[in-house]
Amino acid sequence: MDRTVKARWERTSDEFQETADISVGINWGWDDIDDETLLGDLEGKDVLELGCGGGQDTAALAERGATVTGIDLSREQLGHATALFDEHDLEIDVAEGSVTALPFGADQFDLAFNTWVFQWVPDLQACFEEAYRVLRPGGRLVFSMPHPFFSLTDAETHKLEESYFDTGRHVLVDHREDYPNMVTYRRRVSDVHNALREAGFVVDELKEPGSSDPGDHEAGPWGESPPELRAKIPRVLIVAATAE
Repeated sequence: MDRTVKARWERTSDEFQETADISVGINWGWDDIDDETLLGDLEGKDVLELGCGGGQDTAALAERGATVTGIDLSREQLGHATALFDEHDLEIDVAEGSVTALPFGADQFDLAFNTWVFQWVPDLQACFEEAYRVLRPGGRLVFSMPHPFFSLTDAETHKLEESYFDTGRHVLVDHREDYPNMVTYRRRVSDVHNALREAGFVVDELKEPGSSDPGDHEAGPWGESPPELRAKIPRVLIVAATAE
């Protein structure tokens, strides 16, 4: 676990929840993507959300009939999540911890789910191996993450400004007093696919949502992404895989 990532979320959780104003639902990422088909029927399923944050997706999973457990490295984020669950009268267990060292036994869940978190995970291989361990045979891992091409492209000129192969740890300096820097981890699509395969998963589906119509666009919970650029490059990568 990257301690800078944890410190950042502990410091910015209140601000993030207020400004992002995320609704209860399956929030795949930056853009408003209406696609829950990958999750299937959740009635009676045991579901683990990896990096549940403020619990908006967690609550939506529970409302679809699943028994849900959420884990997050940020105590502040979990505080927002438990308050949301109380507000919606939902019984959901949460745990504070890292997705690379899950505090659960083997073969406990039917689905591991995650949206927009893996860019903050330093060891994606360890995360996938842990997800595989806690899933029952035939269990599924479904997640979304920022598409690696989008952040490399200038929003105005639409030109590629950075190398797709410049992977690894990246630091965005926050000059505000007492604010930890933002740390993310860049990966190629092949890095994600190969890490899944190494962990024992079979990739069932990759989705790269976009739009051929720049006017047909709504901002998602993390804010606005330029619609003209989104018509050329996907903002989100969605992956579904099965533990065999």
